[in-house]
Amino acid sequence: MQYEIHSERPCPAESLKITEGGLPARSPEMNDIVFSCISSLNARRMTCRSWVLGILLVLVGCAGPEVHQGEVTTVVIQPVQEQADIANEPFVLTGRLAVNARQHRFSGGIRWQHTGQSDEIYLFSPLGQIVAEIFRDQTGVRLVTSEPAIYQAQNAEYLTSQVLGWELPLAGMRFWVRGTHFPDTVAEKDLDKNRRTVAIRQDGWQVVYQNYYPAQEGMSVLPRLLEFSRPDVKMRLLVDQWQGETKSGDATGKELP
Repeated sequence: MQYEIHSERPCPAESLKITEGGLPARSPEMNDIVFSCISSLNARRMTCRSWVLGILLVLVGCAGPEVHQGEVTTVVIQPVQEQADIANEPFVLTGRLAVNARQHRFSGGIRWQHTGQSDEIYLFSPLGQIVAEIFRDQTGVRLVTSEPAIYQAQNAEYLTSQVLGWELPLAGMRFWVRGTHFPDTVAEKDLDKNRRTVAIRQDGWQVVYQNYYPAQEGMSVLPRLLEFSRPDVKMRLLVDQWQGETKSGDATGKELP
């Protein structure tokens, strides 16, 4: 980098004197010019250093966590005809659910009791009142609002989209909340180096697993914080407590510290 020093003050010829060493002696006026030039040079250097430092800070601030190839393995899983065993494993989860759809929003509590034959889901307001009750069994799905009003349909996806204004993908969520895919359709799954599910893309939904409970002996690793997204809706589920069956058949639970 080159610097050019300009001074509007001319250097008068009579102010220059030749010393015995052959070098011109500077008059007080000339000293002022030299000092002004040096100060300007130092200021320009400081400005340049500050500019370079600012660029470095911006670059460091914009740099996200580095992702190395091989840390995540993506597998494509084809549908299977037989029903997965996990579908019949009962569980009860309580937590908090936030939904942001195009025209509707929800934020409150959730309690979900699942068995192989049925689902009971309660949605609560932030103050604890029941906003909606969703029941699924072999005859179909029923939704009861706080009015109260009762609505029925063959599947929860259609019923919730019509009544609540946003779709609850119950068929897939029964599996997704436990860290696995819905076996009836094609799924794309991302796995980390420990073979734990990082993300699932299925039926137009993307499920991202942001946090898990710590592993415990005799129990499978269960998700703690999940995000379900589609172009028209995004949902975040924080599981405060899991209750289910251990591998030995005993009832157990996991709760946030």
